[in-house]
Amino acid sequence: MTRLRTLILTLTISCSAMAQQETVLPHFDSGTALLVDGQFSGALEELEQAEALGWESTELYYNMALAHHRLDDLGQSIRYLEKARALSPEDPKILHSLSVASSHRIDTFSELPKPFWRSAQAWAVRTIPIFPAFWMGFLLYLVLIGLVIGTYIRYVEGPWVRRARFSSSVVGGALILYAFTSSVWPPSDERAVVLTNQVSLLEQADPDAAQVLAVHEGLVVKKGSQVSEWTFIQIPNGVKGWVPSNSLGDI
Repeated sequence: MTRLRTLILTLTISCSAMAQQETVLPHFDSGTALLVDGQFSGALEELEQAEALGWESTELYYNMALAHHRLDDLGQSIRYLEKARALSPEDPKILHSLSVASSHRIDTFSELPKPFWRSAQAWAVRTIPIFPAFWMGFLLYLVLIGLVIGTYIRYVEGPWVRRARFSSSVVGGALILYAFTSSVWPPSDERAVVLTNQVSLLEQADPDAAQVLAVHEGLVVKKGSQVSEWTFIQIPNGVKGWVPSNSLGDI
């Protein structure tokens, strides 16, 4: 009965994925054809439809970035190239396009170095993703429970049982703790791109507050807290301030 439920669940998920592809792919194919044909506005409309349907892919984001680039929309172009890079960090085509697009930005702030522990955590998350780590830890704790039950009910004992209990408790606990801490304190900050030609970085979430400096389209920033229609950001050199939320596009 359990196998039957698992099979039904697997088929349901597969059918849902296939149904989504059948809905999304016509928009993607149409948008790509319009892009090749030079009809950039029409291409973007089709590709945005695919995105609105919940599809995420390197190719989709790259094509959207290219369409925005052809429409002289630097901020959105960089935004979608960054979204593509998040899915394919080592893709040379994306890295080259991002380098070219970034060269057109007005702002050229120096970037603060990342703390060592953030770099190490980012490497760990790439190596062992959070959800697989949690489930591996959970399964090891099930093994531990089984060994404990076996010890007290069926009197299973021996050096190998003690080693297995110790290993499953330590490794399972470490994996669950790693997954929890990485979820609460992710290795990368929430980022956004400035979409307006110029926006003032203010000391307070108030249009009458003192200006810290002005930032320009295409700058990638770290997002902080939000208050009403304002977002607290940090630019690459560490300067912080408030900007209107509608001047940013999430990555």
